[in-house]
Amino acid sequence: MPTVPWQRLAAVRRFRLILFFVLMGTSTALAAPMDLPHAASPEAEGIDPEALSQLVRRAEETKSTGLVVLKNGKLVGEWSFGSGPSHVEAMSITKSIAGLAVLKLLADGKIPSLDKPVHHYFPEWNQGRKKDITLRHLLTHTSGLQTARTTEEIYASPDFVKLALAAELDQAPGSTFRYNNKAVNLLAAIVRKASGQRLDQYLRQAIFNPLGITRFGWSLDGAGNPQVMSGLQLQPLDLAKLGQLMLEEGMWQGCRVLPAEWVRRATQGGEGPAAHTGLLWWPMRIWQRYGVDDALLTSWRKAGVSPAFIQAVSALKGRVFTSPEEYLAALKALRPDGSLVSLLDTEVENRGVPPSAREGGPLVAFNANGFLGQYLVVVPSLRLVVVRMYAPPQDAALSPTPGGPTDFGDFFTRVKALEKQGARVGPSTPTSSARGVKTAR
Repeated sequence: MPTVPWQRLAAVRRFRLILFFVLMGTSTALAAPMDLPHAASPEAEGIDPEALSQLVRRAEETKSTGLVVLKNGKLVGEWSFGSGPSHVEAMSITKSIAGLAVLKLLADGKIPSLDKPVHHYFPEWNQGRKKDITLRHLLTHTSGLQTARTTEEIYASPDFVKLALAAELDQAPGSTFRYNNKAVNLLAAIVRKASGQRLDQYLRQAIFNPLGITRFGWSLDGAGNPQVMSGLQLQPLDLAKLGQLMLEEGMWQGCRVLPAEWVRRATQGGEGPAAHTGLLWWPMRIWQRYGVDDALLTSWRKAGVSPAFIQAVSALKGRVFTSPEEYLAALKALRPDGSLVSLLDTEVENRGVPPSAREGGPLVAFNANGFLGQYLVVVPSLRLVVVRMYAPPQDAALSPTPGGPTDFGDFFTRVKALEKQGARVGPSTPTSSARGVKTAR
């Protein structure tokens, strides 16, 4: 998933980036959006004040740059720590925000369907197996395009779109989930072809302006394409506004910005290999279990995983883990030198097969997240939005240490604890109304 160590954006400062900063005013087509109202108190909005205090304390301890909590559409609190920048690189949250441009184009009929073949936009793909890749595959990490676990190859390329177009297929399109930093960069070119505008400019007009997001930055590759795998810089409060938009199923202060149906599709699980992902958003279940079973081991054997690795990991059969971190810790306990964890990458993940068996309970929330601990969590049943962002010092190594001083690994647990005792998290319910709705254009 997008926050595990192998998805680091290593050496980002060593490669050529063209960074521009967007300064703009509110759209003249709409009245200026009101600021978010402030909550009278956490308790008034159903938030446990002690749990909130602990969340803030942990945010400061983990050297966070910013923390924002919204409840019932009200600003419960906005915290800044240290002297970090006001605009923070959102890392892989960029993917989730870029995906909103596709949802808007679908709603406006400028993209006819998620199942539109990508070769409609790139005719050179209208041959071989690439002709079967669809827009849905790009949005669910199931395109089958070759990708590395790190991003050095992408950052070294002068044109991220051409690099993705030239990639070979590792698996048949739609057959396997594999987190793909390379493939998502194609969305920048697709949005431009469908809208006539560069991705960042289209998002500014279609989504950011109605929310009053007036200052943001976006990194470009050497060819002038906005990056999609990462590259959006914005303030934590503005990221929280985007979370509120998703909580309200595309509504913002009485204005319809995104269609409710597409927001629901984006934040719920798909089918088959995409069952655990939305459309570049990540559904969250009330419980998750990870482990090793016979079906998993059989899939590894069919994929050609080393018999020695399979035999070693078989020692975990019958054990249940409640998080990926617990599972990885158990692998390390089997071999303290960490070799099994490394082999999980080279022997399993690189073959496009699941790293563990997994099952989960009902959906209760969704999130966007990114490297270095960028988090946007939305809990619809609690009408709760929480953002944590972290900007490393200029001289810091871009490789977080699990359990290190900036690791906020218990963030989701802390967010869940905000629920006032006696309340209960349940499945999300629609929050928007069809009456009195204006449409953003």
